[in-house]
Amino acid sequence: MQDLNDLICFARVVRFGGFAAAERATGERKSKLSKRVTRLEQYFGTRLIERSTRSFRVTDMGREVYRQCEAIVDRLEATEALAMTAKDEVRGTVRVSCSSGMMEYLGRDALVDFMRRYPQVRLQLLLSSQRVDLINERIDVAFRVATRFDTDQSLAMRSLGVSARILVASPELLAAQGGEPLQLEQLAAFPTLSVGELLERDRWEFANDSGETRAHAHVPHFSCGDMQLLCESAVAGMGVVLLPEHVCGPELKRGRLMHILPEWHAVEGNIHMVFTTPKGMLPPVRAFIDHCVEVFAERR
Repeated sequence: MQDLNDLICFARVVRFGGFAAAERATGERKSKLSKRVTRLEQYFGTRLIERSTRSFRVTDMGREVYRQCEAIVDRLEATEALAMTAKDEVRGTVRVSCSSGMMEYLGRDALVDFMRRYPQVRLQLLLSSQRVDLINERIDVAFRVATRFDTDQSLAMRSLGVSARILVASPELLAAQGGEPLQLEQLAAFPTLSVGELLERDRWEFANDSGETRAHAHVPHFSCGDMQLLCESAVAGMGVVLLPEHVCGPELKRGRLMHILPEWHAVEGNIHMVFTTPKGMLPPVRAFIDHCVEVFAERR
């Protein structure tokens, strides 16, 4: 029977996409990982990983072995979670994905407080406006804002609250246009910015307190998936933009953006965290989720 540690090391090398990456992520020396993978290949009598100085490729047999290894590693991690819970220890690594705009709303202090609270936890933060694949990218927790919650059955979700989307523009742009718009129809005279990539046209849906609904179709001057970049572009006077309050709030307070047409609001976005099934969740991941829930609860 093959050494269990050989299987675990092989799984880590494949999971992190290479020996050097696995060394950085786990702290295990690259030479040791290579030796264990070689021993495993000798046991199976075939190559599991094709490697050179320039490439890294898992063979068909390697992928089959990896699938079995992942099941073993998952069970070991679940067992470790039970053991650490029993000892009331919170240590390990948490990988988090978050957009720059959400990072501003969550607050850097929240992350610093978490690390102070759990000094044995290693926190890895991926700042990205792109929607990540938690399973394939090995992300433990991702923050998302959407008008509808995720329906992926492989993911669990924890709601944190809602964020209203509002129309904002810079004082300089409004002055150049002869003042702020007083009716939705007047938006047609303003350049616009939109959340999305390669948008030819966009459509904003609005409602007012009376329940009346209206729409504004437009061709954005600039579109991208990074809300923080859109906010900065609006501050620079490039156009009117519809953003969540948590993204543009700091610039509104500084007076670099103005809330226009306040009687009209867009559909509220649900702020939530998504993560893989809580069954067997490691203590540091659960601690991070609970910490963020506390942070958001204090703001309500």
